Amino acid sequence: MPNSTTSAQLDSKLRPAGDRVSSMKRPGEGSAVEELLRWLTRSLAIFAVLSSVALLCVGATPMLSSFPAAIATQASRAWEFLKNVPLSALPLLFAGTSYLVLQAIVRPRPLELLKRVMLAAAFLLWGIVQLMPAGNLASELGNLVIALYVIDLGLIIWTDLEKNRPQLAR
Repeated sequence: MPNSTTSAQLDSKLRPAGDRVSSMKRPGEGSAVEELLRWLTRSLAIFAVLSSVALLCVGATPMLSSFPAAIATQASRAWEFLKNVPLSALPLLFAGTSYLVLQAIVRPRPLELLKRVMLAAAFLLWGIVQLMPAGNLASELGNLVIALYVIDLGLIIWTDLEKNRPQLAR
């Protein structure tokens, strides 16, 4: 078959001359640091979701379970142990950390970065409050979390209103 072409010949015809394919990178792949940050962000976001599911399961499972008495006693002891572990803090801490790491990847403009860092800080502080015993400091940090959410949302509203303002005819 004189007119047949091998896959290597076809590949060389389709690729521009001098364009070498790197064996270390896939097309569209960023630097090693960026890829590491992307992996870390995705991992933390997955941990946030999984720890949220765990939090809901710990609260719901004792109400929904109908184990035999011996198994129920052991499960009850396990749930008591898990109640002392601050599971409610994990989703908040993972989500806040993941969102903070994401900013190193997307590199937003200064005002957008401020809004995003405030949101991440609110999640992180909220997670910290979940770890603290009830008291004045925990209450004040809770108030700070509320203030961060309100200020962040106010900035988002302000920015969106500015973007969508009708332009006067000149």
